[in-house]
Amino acid sequence: MNKVVIRQNGFIDKSLNIPIELKWDFTGVDDALDEFENKVVNDVIGRGYDFEVTRFGHAPDTGSTMSTELNYEFYFYSAGSTSTISNWGNNYISDGFTPQEIYYYENNFANSFFKLDLYDTLDEKRQKNYITIILPTQQGLKMSAYMQTQLVEIKKPKFILDYIGDKEGFFIYWLKSRKFLDITTFYMTAKFFNAKTGKFSKMMTGRLPCDQSGLPVALRDTTNPSQGCFSGDVTNFDNAKHFYYTVQLDYNTQTYQILNNNGQRLGTTIPIKWFEYVNP
Repeated sequence: MNKVVIRQNGFIDKSLNIPIELKWDFTGVDDALDEFENKVVNDVIGRGYDFEVTRFGHAPDTGSTMSTELNYEFYFYSAGSTSTISNWGNNYISDGFTPQEIYYYENNFANSFFKLDLYDTLDEKRQKNYITIILPTQQGLKMSAYMQTQLVEIKKPKFILDYIGDKEGFFIYWLKSRKFLDITTFYMTAKFFNAKTGKFSKMMTGRLPCDQSGLPVALRDTTNPSQGCFSGDVTNFDNAKHFYYTVQLDYNTQTYQILNNNGQRLGTTIPIKWFEYVNP
């Protein structure tokens, strides 16, 4: 310690410089720690993105009714010639269920469901499944069937979905922000899980083939309500054409539309038809 003596010398003001050591090593340390913490968190888990989802409803029909209904029909192959229309049934009985199992919602029926998968591309080697929609068998319209000698009403695989009534599977939930993934077009496939057999059945956009002889013939409209079939070489057909429908999202109106391969809108006046795939 230095000893300092100040002597009075008249009335002249005097000053004294006292050396005091100051160290600034820890100044701003808290701010540096916060910055370092943020850097480590970003390095470990990456940057934060907005994954909030929004709800897309089915776009209204452009006709006079402006209906928002979404119509699905699923057909199962029972037996016999694939070219015979009557061998394709819009019912669960054709897939092995009994009227009693359907009527009483037994576990093997109640646990069955349709699975709609939406992919980002038609290329099966690169595609990613971003959205899955489940249609439970408890939904859908009804049909008449005999349970032993009694005529009862049972469910059938024809769905009319809307904002009210049967609405599970009506909405598509997708990212609200387009900064992370800017995808507005998806490609939809369908499968049916039969809890009675424990197996999935792949569905197609049309049955095969079209003609009564079972041979491939000239191309027919796959959306024709009375046919719903396709033609061509049944042993070498294009998967992208016969296993997918196109789903287009509209961010401005928060709605979506479903189209066939020709760009024709389906699901409104023309139902979206799916047929059980039968290996030719």
